[in-house]
Amino acid sequence: MEFTRIKNVSLTDLFVQQVENMILSGAIGVGQRLPPARELSAQMGVSRPVISAGLVELEKLGFVEIRPRQGAFVSDYRRKGTVETLVAIMRYNGWAMRGNEVTSLLQVRWALERLCVELVCNCCQLEEIAGLNPLLKKIEGADVPERCAEAVFAFHHELAVLSGNMLLPLLYHSFKPESVHLWTISCRRTGCRALYKVKEALYQALLAGDLEQAQKITDQSIDAGMKQQVEVLP
Repeated sequence: MEFTRIKNVSLTDLFVQQVENMILSGAIGVGQRLPPARELSAQMGVSRPVISAGLVELEKLGFVEIRPRQGAFVSDYRRKGTVETLVAIMRYNGWAMRGNEVTSLLQVRWALERLCVELVCNCCQLEEIAGLNPLLKKIEGADVPERCAEAVFAFHHELAVLSGNMLLPLLYHSFKPESVHLWTISCRRTGCRALYKVKEALYQALLAGDLEQAQKITDQSIDAGMKQQVEVLP
């Protein structure tokens, strides 16, 4: 039996989450100026350093723009946001992903994974590809969806590392929470064994240097994710 570690949430985190929720709910509109830090401090009962640190974090997430001598204004997070913004949106939605968010993630994953298998097939030695086998065994041995999803992510992330492209593993890791979330859903629907079979087939195609088959498996995997989205998401 495993228990989740209890995290001590800081006042800055609580401030950031409250403002995020107000922006995502529409309570504060794009372009609207937030009250000065002094006023926010008084209203919320926290120090001005907490407010200042929170506003900096909100700006990093694309929710707020800090203008010198003018104050903090609500930004259009669709234009200013990062991958971390998507995590904030998921948190607001109870860690659920809406249909357009899932579609967007799967489309990006399709592009990254297709490029990964192409580079690995063209550039890697057989022994390098064989190094994926221990990670494949972890997928096979996973007994619950959450562990299986984490193992699948580790397999694909190592594939990105093997590609030799410096950006691919960084980009892939940026989508870890969202990707693991979707693979967990997939495991719950089809079972961990089914997901293992797909990755085992991909591994064998890579060992054989069969780029066409590896990309076909990638395409089919993403297509299956799209179909699941239609079935379970609004």
